[in-house]
Order: sequence, then structure tokens, then C-alpha cells
Amino acid sequence: MYNKAIGSSHEVPVDIDEIVVDDLSIQALHSVVRLSRTREGILLQVKTGAKVLTSCVRCLKEIYLPVETEFEELYQFMTRHREEEDLILPNDGYLDLGPLFREYLILATPIKRLCDSNCQGLCVVCGADLNLTTCEHQSSEGSQSVTFDQETH
Repeated sequence: MYNKAIGSSHEVPVDIDEIVVDDLSIQALHSVVRLSRTREGILLQVKTGAKVLTSCVRCLKEIYLPVETEFEELYQFMTRHREEEDLILPNDGYLDLGPLFREYLILATPIKRLCDSNCQGLCVVCGADLNLTTCEHQSSEGSQSVTFDQETH
């Protein structure tokens, strides 16, 4: 894309069955990366979907959660004036998109990550997985019956 005319673009499909980027495990990554030559550098426009390894916020079981996101980033030529946080186009022209995919997939991952919408979670007293068993701390309706002694001053 270095030697292409301004306004030139090219789409590249990215399909990866499984990859680990730093601390993030990703499965079934399917993306379309559009590279466009601009006056300042190379503009990346990405639409992606993947399954990201995370844990259920209720029962702490590890799950692969489907995540979709779109983002764009500009890789600037070395000769342009830039800020510290700007992405620089390497001299060899090879872009490592792993860190970008990691960042945007993490940002798109919901805060309330559930293995199942009916997940019962863990008992707050003994830590039993209430999806698999019941414990003595559960009332007959399945809701937690935990009481705390409070001292009054």
C-alpha cells in the first residue's frame, strides 16, 4: 500500500480458528480488514467477530463468549508529525494486528458475562456452584438465606 495512489484500498479477510494474543485466548476469529491509502498513511477499517475466553461473573466458570466489534485506526508514515499515542507504519510495511484485535475485543466484551442467563452462581457462604448442587445455605425456594449479625453502637 506504500506505493499505491491516495484513495486506493484493499480488503483482506482474516479467519483464524484459535489464537492467543498476550493474555487473551480467542477462537473463531472472522474479520474483514479494509486497508486504504491516505495522505497521512494507511487507514485500517475492521469488522470482526470472535469468541473470547472469559469467566462467568456468577459462577466463575470459564466460557468462550461471542463478541463483535468494528474499529478503525490510522497507521501514519514516519515522516509525518505525530503524537506519542499515534500508530506508526513500520518501514517493512508489516502490521502486527494482534494487539489491536486484543484491545478492541476486550473493550467489546460485556461487563455482565454469563455462561447462561439462568446461572445460579456460587453460594456466598460455602462457595458451592449452585448450578450443580444445592447446599444447606439455600432456602427451599433456591434463594440464598444468608443472615449477618450486626453490632449496634
